[in-house]
Amino acid sequence: MAAPALTGRAPAPAPPRGRGRFALTWALIAAVLAVAFGLSWWATRPPPEGDAGRRALATAQQLQDLGVRTSGTDALARGLDLVAGKLHAIPGLQVDRQHATGVYRFHDRDVAYGVDNVIARQQGESNDTLLVNVHIDSAFEGPGAADDGVAAGALVEAARQLSGEHPKQTVVYLFNGGEEVGLTGADAFTRHPWARDVRSFLNLEAVGSGGLPVMFNAGSGSGGLVDLVGGTARPFGSIVGQTLFGAGLINSDTDSRVWRGAGWPGLDYAIFENGYGYHTPIDRVDRIDPGTAQSYVDLAAGYARSAAAGSPQQTGTPPYYFDVLSRFWVTASPLGALIGLLVLAAVLGVLVWRTRDVRRILVSAATGLAGLLLAVLAGVLAGVLQWLAGGSESWFAHPWLVYLVPLPLSALGFLLPQLRRRSTVDPVVVWYGGLTLVTFLGLLAAVFGLGAAYLLWTAAALGVVATLVALPLRGRWRYLPPVAAVLVQCVLVAEFAHSLFSLAVPVLGRLPAAFPLDPVLGVIAALIGALLALALAPLIVHARRVRWFAAATVVVTVAGLVFSALTSPYSSTRPKYVGAYQVQGDGPPRIEFEGRDPRTPAELGLVGDVARATGLRTTGDTLAATAVDVPAGALTFTPGPAAIGLRLAPTGANLVRVTVTGAVTALGGRPFAGGEAVLDLAGLPGGYTTTIQRTGPVHILVEQVFRRTGPDMAKVLTALPPWTVPEGRTISQQTFDG
Repeated sequence: MAAPALTGRAPAPAPPRGRGRFALTWALIAAVLAVAFGLSWWATRPPPEGDAGRRALATAQQLQDLGVRTSGTDALARGLDLVAGKLHAIPGLQVDRQHATGVYRFHDRDVAYGVDNVIARQQGESNDTLLVNVHIDSAFEGPGAADDGVAAGALVEAARQLSGEHPKQTVVYLFNGGEEVGLTGADAFTRHPWARDVRSFLNLEAVGSGGLPVMFNAGSGSGGLVDLVGGTARPFGSIVGQTLFGAGLINSDTDSRVWRGAGWPGLDYAIFENGYGYHTPIDRVDRIDPGTAQSYVDLAAGYARSAAAGSPQQTGTPPYYFDVLSRFWVTASPLGALIGLLVLAAVLGVLVWRTRDVRRILVSAATGLAGLLLAVLAGVLAGVLQWLAGGSESWFAHPWLVYLVPLPLSALGFLLPQLRRRSTVDPVVVWYGGLTLVTFLGLLAAVFGLGAAYLLWTAAALGVVATLVALPLRGRWRYLPPVAAVLVQCVLVAEFAHSLFSLAVPVLGRLPAAFPLDPVLGVIAALIGALLALALAPLIVHARRVRWFAAATVVVTVAGLVFSALTSPYSSTRPKYVGAYQVQGDGPPRIEFEGRDPRTPAELGLVGDVARATGLRTTGDTLAATAVDVPAGALTFTPGPAAIGLRLAPTGANLVRVTVTGAVTALGGRPFAGGEAVLDLAGLPGGYTTTIQRTGPVHILVEQVFRRTGPDMAKVLTALPPWTVPEGRTISQQTFDG
């Protein structure tokens, strides 16, 4: 293996030295990758389950046993009672039950609501308050053991641990009853008397059921709060999550949206591994990883203890941040990152100049830039090939395929331009060329404030430091610093890959896109493959016989494609969600099917299979059904030239949605644009009255949604195959045109 030539001209390419060097170098590359990916898996393993974790799981189980806890249901009321009883038993807590009504603008719709919250307060020396939030309600589709039952149980245990302490700041624990439908519990809390003293918040969420809680979002004014993460037992997170969330690439939202809108700084945490049960009937306690509950208790108690011990300095912009194996927490201000990159660039410039081989190094950097483009194209190609081979989205049930198909091909794509230029196939030139490339790209990212590019910065810093450390060394000792730098960088990239794939695979596998998402996952894999190839390029060049590497990559890719084509994208543990909705009211009752990915139930043949198993008649992609008696509220429309009055009588619906299209200008006195207005009603069993303003004809669709279903739906859900996770509901529709 070659080390950087720090003085004098970089040596010319040496001839191959036989099988010994080839085997030794590739054994070293394999060892580096094995250690890196092994550590990345180990880093997110939760601690052993303790007594507090077991009690938190027991609370989650009790909430799960109540069933689906949507707004206005008895199950939710009993869940809030359960938590309130546990909080009353903790000495030193003041417990309050809040009931509130209101209207909140959630993205492109309004949510009119009635909601109950349970709130506990531990008084500190100051009234300045840290708010710690979880939600007790569950999504419509499931019992919500992970989302958010385990966090609720953990927060009870954290409050128990902190009850004997005397914090400087007051701590308020909010167990809100309205997160899933429009963030209504959070909006209601802003009007509670204790809310006026809130100075920061910690929000505990879930999009999965395992691993460590990850800090994935910090808004304006959260700089001091981000620094506090380093004092928790297992600091875990990176600014990449915040970037994805802020860009809307994660199709979700949290209560923090309300509070950041109110000007409160704070942090969002969530468990995210094993996200296959998220918002489905299998979001159950038995799918929560051992130790995850304990990790949430440790986080909530540790962070609250640190934050309540004083008043952290708040800054207008949070720093860039990332963890190292969930043991170390690194933060850097945007200005500090920029200055650091400028210093690294200056030092690297001197080192490159000393080699007296500037031209070849710059050519190597330029070919690396071309390799980035080729890596992305290779990732897209891998996705297209997977789709054409009939194995589209097979990575959903077999996530290890991501590491077998697009990742190696992307790495090869990055290296090909470098390996084809014989004038630059020299380990020393490739080393300096790679450093030049990552430093240039990292500096560019720092100028534009792209904190998600932190892996470029770590690569530049590790490479420059390793080169400086190797400068006075002689003999084989000079190889050690570069190899150590490569290993550390691969560990950081592997940790990033593990976290990103753990989130992206379930999320992409349930997006209702109109096309297969294999190429999208291929692009994600390409970025990771390019980072790995960039770190390992000097070793690969040193090993020679790159044709063997290319051939092995092709063999691995083909094997992955063949496996993809022969296997299903779904399994009983990683199932496809299938929603079955009995629609009635306008027209004959029918059962419609919905999936959460490009493979619709009709395309998979599920509609025909269910029809044959149940004997229900098909009409297109729907099944004929017998009407179900549901407690729908009567609707009254009062039309006028400029407005239409709408009155909904008392209803037993779990959710009501009013959708108005056409010449609508306002709904309930709140303006809407674009020819559509949407109003959800949640937790309002007593009915609702509103007015629709218009300038011409409108179409009104009112949908009353019930979890109650009939015998036909029961047969349908039973007939669906075991690789699906089905959920049924009844929708009563009524329309108005005029």
